[in-house]
Amino acid sequence: MEKKKRILLVDDDPDFVEINRMILEASDYEVDAADSVALALQQLEQNSYDLLIIDLMMEERDSGFTLTYAVRSDERLRDLPILMLTSAQEKTGFSFLLSEDQEWMKVDDFAAKPLKPAELVARIEKLTGKGAQDAKP
Repeated sequence: MEKKKRILLVDDDPDFVEINRMILEASDYEVDAADSVALALQQLEQNSYDLLIIDLMMEERDSGFTLTYAVRSDERLRDLPILMLTSAQEKTGFSFLLSEDQEWMKVDDFAAKPLKPAELVARIEKLTGKGAQDAKP
């Protein structure tokens, strides 16, 4: 049996975390959560993950970027896939385009909240490679 992929979900909204934890666990992922950059960094130091899902605006408006820059500057973590899910566009009016902003955003994928469960799982499968071994000809 294949080991479950492990995800760290970083968001300060407990309802968002709980809903997405249920979705991901139902899709056979192991999910840990952190509600701050400091806690996320602590968990990344202590555990191994296959994917990091982060919110942009937590303690500060740019907390998600603070976390992505810390991850990308850590040799042990720099290749960890990162999916940023945020409602920043709705709250601030500032929009991001992964095709134009990926270099400074330092994330592998970006989506606006809310994301439908099927789309969330599809994006995660793409980033973690889960299911790819099942797609044999």
